[in-house]
Amino acid sequence: MFGRTIVQIWEFERGLLYHKGRFKELLDPGRYVLWPWQFRHIDRVDVRETSQTVTGQEILTKDKIGVRVTLVAQYKVADPVAATHAVESFVDQLYQDLQLTLRELITGRTIEELLEDRDALSAQLLDDVAPRALAYGIAVSRVGVKDIVLPSIVRHVFLQEVEADRRGRAELIAARHETAAARARANTAKLLHDNPNILRLQELETLAALAGKAGNVLILPGLRGLLESALHTDHHAAE
Repeated sequence: MFGRTIVQIWEFERGLLYHKGRFKELLDPGRYVLWPWQFRHIDRVDVRETSQTVTGQEILTKDKIGVRVTLVAQYKVADPVAATHAVESFVDQLYQDLQLTLRELITGRTIEELLEDRDALSAQLLDDVAPRALAYGIAVSRVGVKDIVLPSIVRHVFLQEVEADRRGRAELIAARHETAAARARANTAKLLHDNPNILRLQELETLAALAGKAGNVLILPGLRGLLESALHTDHHAAE
């Protein structure tokens, strides 16, 4: 009717009311009617939390190794007026702040420092970017390093280091088991040497087990003497 304009501001939005090009007030969610002779205009600003991704930034580390880093920032418009008036585009401005801060932080770290503590890099990004963004009305709640892509030759070197570390651990565990087994054999040999009756008992148990089997059983004379001689040799070798 008579050229009126109806503007609906939703719950997740805020409205900026302008009169003849000048900002008048911030509007809450609701339904507003604008008439041509009022010379008024309403801009709507989404205040929901969203994310900003900075993808594949090629950056040299402190030790001159090129890496590609992708990070994600979560933010929302905390001050619609500042977000609209302070910068031309708060989305572009936040992207540039994240990009430049990421470059500054990575160029001050070696590749090992970068890979060892990605959480520290994310925390530092948040500490540096959040105050800047708040100046133009954006509240940054989280910044996280999503991916760090290394050059193929660097990945190959790191894989070799991981494989060497894995082999070293496996060899160490095997050596510990061998040492434990040798110690157990030495202890057993000493026990039988100090207690001949135990050896005799084992001999009788073996003969009894053989006697219970079907078929012919061959019993070697002097078996005890052979076993004692072998144990005596093992005992001295263990000492």
